[in-house]
Amino acid sequence: MKYILKISSVFLLLVFLASCQNKTTQQNKETDSKAHDDTDTHNDTHEEDKEEKETLNVVTLHQKQLEVMNIELGATKKVNLGNTLKVNGQLELPPQKRASISAIVGGRVQSVVVIEGDYVKKGQIIARLNNPEFITMQREYLTAKSNYSFLEKDYLRKKELLKDGITSQKSFQQAEAAYNDGKSSLNAAKSMLKLIGINVSVLEKGQIISSVPVISPIKGYVQNIAINIGKFVTPEQEMFEIVDNEHLHIGLKVFEKDIDKAKVGQKITFALTTRPDKIYEAEIFALGRAFDMDTRAVKVHAKIIGTHEGLLTGMFVEARIATSNKEVNALPEGAFVTEKGLDYIFIQKENDKDNITLEKVQINRGISDLGFSEVVFINEIPKNIVVVTKGAYYVNAELNKGEFEEHEH
Repeated sequence: MKYILKISSVFLLLVFLASCQNKTTQQNKETDSKAHDDTDTHNDTHEEDKEEKETLNVVTLHQKQLEVMNIELGATKKVNLGNTLKVNGQLELPPQKRASISAIVGGRVQSVVVIEGDYVKKGQIIARLNNPEFITMQREYLTAKSNYSFLEKDYLRKKELLKDGITSQKSFQQAEAAYNDGKSSLNAAKSMLKLIGINVSVLEKGQIISSVPVISPIKGYVQNIAINIGKFVTPEQEMFEIVDNEHLHIGLKVFEKDIDKAKVGQKITFALTTRPDKIYEAEIFALGRAFDMDTRAVKVHAKIIGTHEGLLTGMFVEARIATSNKEVNALPEGAFVTEKGLDYIFIQKENDKDNITLEKVQINRGISDLGFSEVVFINEIPKNIVVVTKGAYYVNAELNKGEFEEHEH
């Protein structure tokens, strides 16, 4: 009997232990399943947050909005932002590429055939003047020509008579003097007519010209017109100013303490003081040899490399003479927005004829000069990306407006 009780006790103990083990295993499975479910839920939430964050950094604009808000697109530009010498100057022209036009002989303006900004060729007629004196000058030429013809014949006749001993030496000398004087008068009258623009060959055919042309002595653009129809101009009065901007260069003032840093052949980057967001390039071709005692500066001349678009003589520039080279990817100041101490730019994601989609991307901003800043991308960006180069502030405002409207909803 005791033996049977012992066996029963052992059996019950084994059943109890097995039950406890099954319960523990079941609890572990439930715990693992719950943990797995929590992990999946966390991952899904993270992905959703990431997608939501990416969506919040994207804005879509109509193409017309770009025009209205003056937003410009472009690419990063290689700009030399190494050590530089900061100088100021002005766009200049050599004297032979600038012409101030006045009348040889005064007259009343009959016509003006150009306006300011027109391109003219060398020798092109740009106006006409009339004056009764022009007719008098032509009549005097014809008289001088007729007189010269008579004096020439008399001179040649007496020259032959002198050989034959028929006339005296004195008579021949008087004829010779009159002939030379008539020749000089004819040549002077002819030169004067040519100077004021009257075609002598046409005049010799009997055609009297009542007006004379005003001719451009160089090719270039009409910069200034100081006359109008009916106005009487005098010889000392300037009527037109013509400039040939193809030979535009920069005149820079380098101060005494920095003159040893400027050398022929050095590269220069410069921008107009009225438009600092556009960079031009130039190269020093001459160093002045005269020292200005008032400004304590020497004039340095640099020729412009590449396009002259937007450049006019007399414009003031801010320039940098490169003393060491460090070319970096840069964008103009209008491409950046700053929020909470972080810098951002907008890159183009999609573009069609109606809409453009832009994404706000965080970047690091490096050295800055001449209205440009170095841009360092934190994440890898595809090559040849299109970015907002001007008006990023307005794009960011549209983005924030969209976020606000979503939160309100």
